[in-house]
Amino acid sequence: MKMNKWSAVLFTLVVTTFIACIKPRVELDDTVWGDKAYITSAVLFRYDTVRNQMGYDQPVTGYQNVAVATNTNLVSRENATLTIVAVRGTNIKQIGIRFSHFAKLIEPLNGAPQAGTVSDFSQGPYKYRLTSADGTVREWTLNISVAP
Repeated sequence: MKMNKWSAVLFTLVVTTFIACIKPRVELDDTVWGDKAYITSAVLFRYDTVRNQMGYDQPVTGYQNVAVATNTNLVSRENATLTIVAVRGTNIKQIGIRFSHFAKLIEPLNGAPQAGTVSDFSQGPYKYRLTSADGTVREWTLNISVAP
């Protein structure tokens, strides 16, 4: 009797697995989203060291992501350019960037710094390739400078 129960369980598992594998999959149709290979804005940031900010008895050291103030954040969809002018005194050799976009993929080109990591942005302009869900590809130019 025990053998029949285990045989029934094993048979049920095998049949269920087989049926799950032959069901057609529903694929997402990315083309309905249209051309979204545009940058809408960007934020420069740096990491600052913070100590014991939490009020613990023991010293706690960590890093805080702090936005860098900018004078200008100009986006040109027609020219596919983003121009950022940071306030005077900003060290653009030790900043990172976060893009706001609706693209499916954004990737740096020709040695451009990876978004989200602190890098040297003093040797620009930089190129980034944005790919929409519908397959549209657009290359964007990023210009970063510091106000005099």
